[in-house]
Amino acid sequence: MDAVLLCLDSGTTTVKAAAFDRCGRMVAIAHRENSALRRDRVHVEQDMTVSRDDALAVLRACVEQLTGRVEGIVLTAQGDGLWPIDAQGQPVGPAMTWLDGRARALAAAPERMAALEAIEEVTAARPTAASQSLQLLWLQQNDPARLAQIAHVLRLKEWLFLSLTGKLMAEPSAALPVWGDWRNGQMSGVVQDQLGLTRGIELLPDFTPVGDCRASLSAQAAAAIGLPAGVPVLLGPGDVQATLIGLGLGGQTGVTRASIFGTSAIHACHLPDPAAMREKPAGAMVQRFVMGEGYLCFHPCFNGAALLQHVNQLLPGAAPTHAPSYSGVVLHPFFEPGGERAPFTAPHASGAAFGLTAATTPAQITWAAREALAFIARTSHDMMNAPTGTLALGGGLAGDADFAGFIATVMGSDVQRSTSGHAGLHGLAAIGARFLLGADDATIARDWLRAADETIAPQQGAIAAYAQSKFGVFSQLIGAVAPFWQTLSTVRDQAEHLTKDQPA
Repeated sequence: MDAVLLCLDSGTTTVKAAAFDRCGRMVAIAHRENSALRRDRVHVEQDMTVSRDDALAVLRACVEQLTGRVEGIVLTAQGDGLWPIDAQGQPVGPAMTWLDGRARALAAAPERMAALEAIEEVTAARPTAASQSLQLLWLQQNDPARLAQIAHVLRLKEWLFLSLTGKLMAEPSAALPVWGDWRNGQMSGVVQDQLGLTRGIELLPDFTPVGDCRASLSAQAAAAIGLPAGVPVLLGPGDVQATLIGLGLGGQTGVTRASIFGTSAIHACHLPDPAAMREKPAGAMVQRFVMGEGYLCFHPCFNGAALLQHVNQLLPGAAPTHAPSYSGVVLHPFFEPGGERAPFTAPHASGAAFGLTAATTPAQITWAAREALAFIARTSHDMMNAPTGTLALGGGLAGDADFAGFIATVMGSDVQRSTSGHAGLHGLAAIGARFLLGADDATIARDWLRAADETIAPQQGAIAAYAQSKFGVFSQLIGAVAPFWQTLSTVRDQAEHLTKDQPA
């Protein structure tokens, strides 16, 4: 029987599994909507049991399509957030996801600024509402009884690894930007001390580098998936790094930077030395590249393709448009309750629209939202001083050729788009090929990193002039409005209290 690698990517929107043969070809795939996510204003949580069951279900659905022997399982999942378990390895209530906004005020408190800056000096990233550290502080201040029950705090991928193997393990690349020193790769007590956490790094699992962080599939999980017990399970890096690898960043010649537009947006480049960045906002992150030398420097935005869903909800009855509808409308895309993490680190950031008239159409507003995402990408890559070259575009919005063309025009560079939406799975497969099958760099680049579907060149002439002019206005308006974000947040809180106080 042909041997295959089985890959699992449990994202915020979709849970996916795929199988790859030894030539890097995808031979089976299964997916389902993330049914565990729960939104209630600033509370954005996930039921941990449902998250586990979703993962087991897609793995089983993928296995049922196979005739070959599974040589290993490689997994990743959405990055930040707090996934708490007790001493028996059972969930302590729902997980606080990376979109949860309850710790927003903690990230914005003036009296905490010095502590956050001291943490950023060590970790290269300032804590935000998405960070485990501030979420733990929120529990310490608001739900100490629940905090007392917690024996370990995990990320989703570590919870799924525990569910598959019964082993409590973690790899450091995703945790270092929150808890560690990016220079020496070690966890640091600075974060806990600066925030005044009564419990912190002692709640983290033991860390083992990617490649060595592996265990055997348990009998219980094997029965649920339909595999024999004992199959090796490899814990990959976070979904961001896995997707960037799948897009060819750091592995394919000419690909020097990448942007991913999933639920959130990620803008990244591969640098030998992070000091080469022109500007590093507090929400930027630095991770060691798990497939070779250097670092991945990236801006993890709270606001990505989900912006289009939010905008469409504000325009009931309007059909979403993909075709360009150029206008004088400028939209600021900060709709998530946690504000924004990068390239503007602002827990109170909120959306805005400018240039509206009675003649404005819904199509112009929805296209302005796409333009805003392109402008944020340009801002991020400029700040990172990303090397010139091709921009690899991934995520659901990569399937929109008009959007890809507008980004190419705004960036002034070729855009290489992958429309399958499975870059994270391809990245996991490449990681599995390296650490489970022993493939070298040349083999991985040739067989395991999928070629892009299309390369789009920047547009010239009037469209290019329009894009550059509008990017300038977009940037100036952010500078003008940002000083009012916190005041607007206060007014919004007042309005919510008024709504709650109104009689039924």
